[in-house]
Amino acid sequence: MKRLCKVTIPLVLTLGLATNAAATVQIPVYDGPADTGWQSITIPGVNQTAFTKGEDGSLVADSMAGFGMIVRELKRVEDYPVLEWRWRVDQRLPATDASVKGGDDRPIALHVWFPLKEDESSVWSSIGDALSDLIGLPPGGRVITCMWGGKHKAGSSFPNPHLPERGMIVIKRGDKAPAAEWVTERINIRADYQRLFGTSAPSPSHIAISADTDDTGLKSRAAIVDIRFMAEH
Repeated sequence: MKRLCKVTIPLVLTLGLATNAAATVQIPVYDGPADTGWQSITIPGVNQTAFTKGEDGSLVADSMAGFGMIVRELKRVEDYPVLEWRWRVDQRLPATDASVKGGDDRPIALHVWFPLKEDESSVWSSIGDALSDLIGLPPGGRVITCMWGGKHKAGSSFPNPHLPERGMIVIKRGDKAPAAEWVTERINIRADYQRLFGTSAPSPSHIAISADTDDTGLKSRAAIVDIRFMAEH
């Protein structure tokens, strides 16, 4: 990521959710560019990652020296702290270093955004919120980014270099993870938030999917499906 606007990007706009059962809140499947439940975020002057609906119903992200993110607002998930999804990478990238600016390319990442609590606001967060407003984004907060790729081992975590005080990256799959195979992930967002930020988690407000290849200038292809929030057992 090369621009200031990418600092505030992991966190955005409006959506709605469908509940399948009392213990599950299912994220509606992305249905293409006309799907108003998902908000598309792009960077002027940077190639746009193409998000499409695959024949199997998954969200497919094709990125060629570009960047793109789609975001959905979360509702009624405060009682569902377990987040599960399936994803795959069909065309991977070299092992970049996501802990430094200019090294955070990835074929796919899932972001969960949390608003700041009232007592956590500061002059610096207000400045960040003003900058977000200038580029058309909602106010910033804390964000957990679950990433596939990079040189770090799976399970490692570190500050987002673009959001060092308010963002954390968690490597779910490294660059050596098998390609073209569906993998199921499950995280407890309450426990992870406490571990990563040292405080109790507010209810998450947005979820986002991104693909980023503008630093390497290469091509990637990945897919994600079956994103759901579940009750803690």
